[in-house]
Amino acid sequence: MKQVKAFILSGCPYCKKARLAYNELCENNASYREVPVDWILEDQQPDIADQYDYYYTPTMYVDEQKVYESHPGQTYEEIRDEVEKVLKAALA
Repeated sequence: MKQVKAFILSGCPYCKKARLAYNELCENNASYREVPVDWILEDQQPDIADQYDYYYTPTMYVDEQKVYESHPGQTYEEIRDEVEKVLKAALA
């Protein structure tokens, strides 16, 4: 199983949706709960965030490889699908 780093920003509506999607997915699939996810608040941990190459939040890395970077206008369903891809990649 691989480590996930999830970069989020306080007050970001897309980040809030990503957290909700993560919780929903974990509720429906017990194996997703086993994936180690490090939620990194960009505005509170800039020293860590500055080491990674991304523009939008949320952005998620699996074993140091960017798997998902949000973009403006994404729906909750799109975000949920992307978060699920990240969790599946971590389990692979």
